Amino acid sequence: MTEEALVPVAVRVELAHAAVQRLAEETGVDVLHIKGPAVHPGLRRRTSGGSDVDVIVRPDGVDRLMGALAEHGWRVETTFEAGSAFDHAANLYHPSWGLLDVHRHYPGMDRDPAASFAVLWRTRGTIELGHVPCAVPDPISQSLVLLLHAARSTTPGVEHPDVEPNWTDRTPEDRDRIRALAAETGATVALAAATGTLGEHRDDPEAALWRVFSEGGDRLDEWEARLRSARGARAKASVVLRSFGVNRYYLAQRLGHEPSRREVAVEFARRLGAAGRGLATRVRSGADRGGSAR
Repeated sequence: MTEEALVPVAVRVELAHAAVQRLAEETGVDVLHIKGPAVHPGLRRRTSGGSDVDVIVRPDGVDRLMGALAEHGWRVETTFEAGSAFDHAANLYHPSWGLLDVHRHYPGMDRDPAASFAVLWRTRGTIELGHVPCAVPDPISQSLVLLLHAARSTTPGVEHPDVEPNWTDRTPEDRDRIRALAAETGATVALAAATGTLGEHRDDPEAALWRVFSEGGDRLDEWEARLRSARGARAKASVVLRSFGVNRYYLAQRLGHEPSRREVAVEFARRLGAAGRGLATRVRSGADRGGSAR
């Protein structure tokens, strides 16, 4: 049994926040603690403090912090590039502290990660987690962070539980402050996805990806949206290349063991087949619509 399993989850998560904070201080890296026990009281309807630790790191300190974490027993489970459609967070595991998400930028606020972090850092507060002072975003910034998370974590047609306390129940003045913060951090389109106004940005390439997460879509929709949202030729080329790759971590999670080369090849063929079928369905759908129009 791991040490993690011997400690109540709520206690272990706070201690993990404290452990990460101490490492950040030792390496001279600024981090903001988000979600779980770091959230200001009243901004979440759920009583659970979460089961993992989330931090946003000042971009110029990401490599230093990742190096320090590795030296202290944290193992990378998913890399920044493999973790999500936004390439934003690496997932790590420690036998004593559990899971940690290290955000090198935050989805929605990723147009200029360094500038966005500076904005959040400027108005930060401090709370004690595991008896260690930890920097956290101020309540307005926390609401924006939670809303952006809701925008990519929702079930289409069902409002995410974080939307009500952070938007619907907020005063008009607070909503104006959240909009202003979103504009300052480049998160206007992402906020619109969280608050049901994404249609106002239908011509913005960035809206395509948020539409998939907030309104639903298959993997082909997601990769198409990622291609449209990517900024610049190099970023677009990277999306195309990775769209054919197999995420070994998620495949291992599904199989229950480290995948063999043959299993990776089989999964690659399965992904190609699924993409081909999805594309064929789209072509037939488009032909049917064209025939109906005539």
